[in-house]
Amino acid sequence: MHATFLQKVILCAIAGFFAACLLQWGKVFVTGADDALNAGYRNTVPGDPLKPK
Repeated sequence: MHATFLQKVILCAIAGFFAACLLQWGKVFVTGADDALNAGYRNTVPGDPLKPK
């Protein structure tokens, strides 16, 4: 059985959605890990523009 064009479009949309979810999760994971490792260092840097006010 061969997939129709519409089935291929739907499969590609689903695969693209999961790829986007994986990339977004990776960004959040890296940002959280960076904050966990460097939170103490950032709090001691004078004039840090990233420090929350």
